[in-house]
Amino acid sequence: MAQERCTTSRVILFFRLLCPHVGTIALLNLCLLQIASVKGQERVRTAPGRLEIESFRNPEAFFRIGPLEEELIGAMGLEYTDNSGLTNTDKISRLRVSQGLASNSTLIFSHLSQLQLNFAGRVNEDFYENGRNLVDISIPHALLQFQFPLWDFQVRLYDRFSYVQNPATNPTATNTSNLNSLTNVVGAEVATDWHLVVFSLAGDYTYNNQSGSTAQGVTNPTTSGTSNTYRLTPSVGFHFNPFVLYGVNASLTRTQGSGGGNTNGSSTVSSLNVGPFFRGRLSPLTDVDLAAGASLFDTKPSLAPTYYYSVVIRHQLNRNLQVIFSSSHDLVLSTGTDLIEETIFRLGAQVNLTRFVTFVGAPFYNFGDEKTGPTQGNFKQYGVELGLSWRPHRRWQTGITYNYIRRNGINAADSYIQNTVALEVSYRF
Repeated sequence: MAQERCTTSRVILFFRLLCPHVGTIALLNLCLLQIASVKGQERVRTAPGRLEIESFRNPEAFFRIGPLEEELIGAMGLEYTDNSGLTNTDKISRLRVSQGLASNSTLIFSHLSQLQLNFAGRVNEDFYENGRNLVDISIPHALLQFQFPLWDFQVRLYDRFSYVQNPATNPTATNTSNLNSLTNVVGAEVATDWHLVVFSLAGDYTYNNQSGSTAQGVTNPTTSGTSNTYRLTPSVGFHFNPFVLYGVNASLTRTQGSGGGNTNGSSTVSSLNVGPFFRGRLSPLTDVDLAAGASLFDTKPSLAPTYYYSVVIRHQLNRNLQVIFSSSHDLVLSTGTDLIEETIFRLGAQVNLTRFVTFVGAPFYNFGDEKTGPTQGNFKQYGVELGLSWRPHRRWQTGITYNYIRRNGINAADSYIQNTVALEVSYRF
């Protein structure tokens, strides 16, 4: 029995290190300032997802009724951007009015079994400077996840879905006002803990469809396309201590796609990625998630072997200040099977100015090389996100944010500057 309890606790720890906490997601999906947002698209070797360490902690507790944990947040927002179409000239401004709702539910069956259902949605009404109006919806995050034990194994089944319009999340997108990017990830993971060693095997399927359009409502073929990705990810981990896991993981991927301007290249991309990882809590104030390795690709035109790395470090300096540093280098899919070799640096800080007022700032720098696609060559994208929130009541929160993004492409037509100011009020039921 003692051995079973020890194994069980380690399995739980392992999955807590891998899976995002439900409570973190809802608040950040509704906040206008999303510090964890990644200025890029799907990495070839990993499915789109969000790690807990990439977000500031949510201090709010859930509303609990027996085994059910529930959270519901409603929001209304007003946003203005001076360059809705991400163009270098003839900029068209846009005013957006939005309403949002996020629901997070967790049903706990036992200490090893739980069912999670998270959903965040928005309705947006856009008023463009050229007189065009548009009503659309966005789903920043939706997750259905079931974790349960099966003999000596811990099983996780999940379906992650999103539908977003923000073209600035694609570093290659220009002359695009609405990206209309739908992503659905269906996956399963099985892990077992043999004392000091943890074995896991994960597989997932990712479907992505993008339909980019300009501020005039015309389809942009360079940001429109479809991709289907299959992944198999084995991993072997070792317990450095009860809170830290290290080891080696690998991923085998195959992507098939069309569109995006990659007319001369292959519609199939296959890859093999292998490298070590190190993740966990170094101290009560410091969390880390590190990974690096080599990548081999099979596609046309052929790509030379390269490397990947991912670094995320969160440290709480004191009770009122915490920072998150993240950096990564990887090959990512922009549209269809168009490939980008991308490097990202990001620093986020959260400061509690008073008991009710919080300031968040996050500068970022992103540069890369478009390997395939209509505009091959180097690019740079950098900017800053600033946010100030005020919580007059434990259920009410008001926030104002400012985002600045600048992109320098291989020519003037692929460069732009965008300024965005937003105001949002949310209520936690």
